[in-house]
Amino acid sequence: MYARAPGMMLIVVVTAIIFLYLLHRALNRLHMDKKTALLLVGLMYVGGYLPSIPLGGGLAVNLGGMVIPLGICVYLVIKAPELEQKIRGPATAIIAAALVWSLDRLLPVNPGAPGYELDPLYLPAAAAGLIAYLLGRSRRASFIGGVGAVLLLDLSAWIENMLRGFRNIPIILGGAGVFDVALIAGVIAVMLAELIGEVRERVGGGPRTGE
Repeated sequence: MYARAPGMMLIVVVTAIIFLYLLHRALNRLHMDKKTALLLVGLMYVGGYLPSIPLGGGLAVNLGGMVIPLGICVYLVIKAPELEQKIRGPATAIIAAALVWSLDRLLPVNPGAPGYELDPLYLPAAAAGLIAYLLGRSRRASFIGGVGAVLLLDLSAWIENMLRGFRNIPIILGGAGVFDVALIAGVIAVMLAELIGEVRERVGGGPRTGE
């Protein structure tokens, strides 16, 4: 058991480094220069270790895992050149959240059931990322859709707890910091937009995915 610990630690560290690199690349592909993208990644990493900000009713928000990513989403909406692009991102988040919420109730609660081996932590990220791309068809809308969908899902869980009288169950938005499922969803969405856009361009099936 102890002999495997260093190997497992190495895997965790390498995985974390790869994700941070992909996060930096995703921000860079959202028309942020490399220094700004690196600064934001650093702020999200450090902010993830700071105490969460209580909002009341057992709800709290993590600076690195939700406040900064949500600020990035707001920035992307404001900087969108056309009204349609401003609306597309938030609309994508709402539709993706509704679809992932429905999917969550159709699948088994615990992984390991027949045909369901995926950790539930990553299922919303993968589903939200894919749905966000399919609906948004742009890197901007995909990132907003991925992050926003997970935010809405967490809020819906908190509201459900409140309605059922479970007021002592804490829910922290972006609680895992820079490695939270919200940012994972946003990065997956941008990477999907980039990958599918590249494939479409190479096979001549259409233009690359836009902003």
